[in-house]
Amino acid sequence: MYLLKYSMLKKNFFLIEDFENIDEKEYRNRTFASHFFHSIEWMNIVKQSLNVKYKIAILKENDKIVASIPFANFFNLIKGNCALPLHFSGYYGSIVADNLKQKQKILFHFLNHCKKEKKYTQVPEILPIEGHQSFLGYSIYKIKLDVKQSAEEQVFKVASKRMSSYIKLAIKSNLKCIKGGLKFIDKFYFLYLQNMKEVGSPPLPKIFFENILECIPNKSKIILIEDNGKVCSGMFLLKVSESELFAPIICTPRLYQSSQSSQLIYLEAIKEAKKLGCSSMNFGRSINDSGPALFKKRYGLKAIPLLIFTQTENWSLINPKNSIFLKILVSVWKKLPISIIKILGKFFSKHLI
Repeated sequence: MYLLKYSMLKKNFFLIEDFENIDEKEYRNRTFASHFFHSIEWMNIVKQSLNVKYKIAILKENDKIVASIPFANFFNLIKGNCALPLHFSGYYGSIVADNLKQKQKILFHFLNHCKKEKKYTQVPEILPIEGHQSFLGYSIYKIKLDVKQSAEEQVFKVASKRMSSYIKLAIKSNLKCIKGGLKFIDKFYFLYLQNMKEVGSPPLPKIFFENILECIPNKSKIILIEDNGKVCSGMFLLKVSESELFAPIICTPRLYQSSQSSQLIYLEAIKEAKKLGCSSMNFGRSINDSGPALFKKRYGLKAIPLLIFTQTENWSLINPKNSIFLKILVSVWKKLPISIIKILGKFFSKHLI
């Protein structure tokens, strides 16, 4: 545990603790209104599934905790020693704080801690934090929901004319949507593996998704689209707060893709969000100006710039297109058989940033 006292007069302290050693009752009481990725349950899922331990950066004022940042603490093959808030969620809102001033303070000390300990970090937020430089590269894509209107009505109001026509074709098609939990994990993971092969990226292990579904069965779900009995599109859903349903994984591999299957699965996710009483459906982050980002914009989703705070002076998105070495790795990965990708993914997936 690292301890840094930065103001004797105000009795303010910054410290780092293993999440197993925190006061569980106090932590739950302070973070209950935040999203699921700040929870003890989530940190246990990551630890059990990926063998990655969490630590908590804590800011205290007069012996009271006023801000915290949970982060994955491990050695990363790409960036070396890392302290990564929300690394496996793809979400935002890394800091729980009572006010903006306390958020400024804990971020200042967290970045200094990472610099001192020579740990790479990138802290995702959607709101600027005064006094700290931020970088762009991703955006979050969401749609706000009205309980009084059907999902179709709301989507047609915001989607482009061409996208609306595709959605209508999807509704009238023979595509079938099925929803559920663990019983659909094999079908979902089959699609997910192929999708990750096509994009040239190591997949997360199957046990990661299984542990989520087992730990929070009432807050997690799989959606699949079938074409004549064959799965062609899949989505993994998490209810991350009382008001928001989140899709951390969306996969429609080209090998199994059917016309309008992506349009239909997005609509079905929005229906599920309404069913669960959520006021927004979050379709996750995408690289700005990428193909997935363009699809989401045409669907009418609102793009919310994701700000990255880091101690790195010239942060930039890791993009294989800008690196000959990464281009080669991606090219080789795409040619590997699924059986090999599945095995290698267990070792390499947690090293992606």
